[in-house]
Amino acid sequence: MAFNKKFELTLRVPENWEVAGHMADNWEKHMMDAAELMKGKLDEKFPDDGTFINTMVNPSSNAFGPFVNPAFMSKSERTLDNIRRTRQSNLSGAFLKWKENLAKAFATVDGVIAKLFKDKVQAAKDRWALKMGKGALRFTGDKARGLGVAPFATYYLVGDERAEIWPAPGTADGKPYNIAKIGQRNAVKAAILQRFIQGGIMIANSGNDAADEILRQNGINAELLTSLRDPAKSDAFVDTPAIDKCYCSWEVDAEGRLVLRVQVGLTV
Repeated sequence: MAFNKKFELTLRVPENWEVAGHMADNWEKHMMDAAELMKGKLDEKFPDDGTFINTMVNPSSNAFGPFVNPAFMSKSERTLDNIRRTRQSNLSGAFLKWKENLAKAFATVDGVIAKLFKDKVQAAKDRWALKMGKGALRFTGDKARGLGVAPFATYYLVGDERAEIWPAPGTADGKPYNIAKIGQRNAVKAAILQRFIQGGIMIANSGNDAADEILRQNGINAELLTSLRDPAKSDAFVDTPAIDKCYCSWEVDAEGRLVLRVQVGLTV
């Protein structure tokens, strides 16, 4: 019996994926539009502190009680009732301060509705763009400039031939090949795309523990893909790349870049 390789991918994750200008502009507009709508709904739902107390504070206070032993005594010798009343008082008192800040943020200044809020959103736009470029976009890419490693690998694993048209974020040997069972292609596609994005972000955020996180994510990838594959189409996936095995593994290359390696085949 021999291992019949269907495809092999080596996909490199960029250190940063610069956010396209229109994306930051769209985020800014969405935040501003959503904020104005939210302000109106909040004013309608909580017109005064009495409504807020009856709607939010009292139910929250009642729900909080069962989580603490009735006989509990804090180090400062406060009983459960003391703690609950203090919490309720703090929540009630916070409402007026919250409404004051909300009114200030959405006040019309120089003819501009919600000027303070809009100024803050505009100032935060660059920070948002930098955060996105260092985060999810490193793995997703975008439609304007190309697919990232997560959608590219996903399309290969479900046999979507469009992946051959798009520039590969690395090297691709072989054609896209669908590992899914009949009728489950779309479900498999959604599951593994989310898995790759989530796993990649977890590795990127792991810092000095990246090696341990890579091992953990590789194990999750192998288990998930093995459970989703059609055994008649693909061998089971393993944690560690091997020449005659199916795998879907993150690793760090010689230049210190994060890489996703995928190989699919069937022993016949």
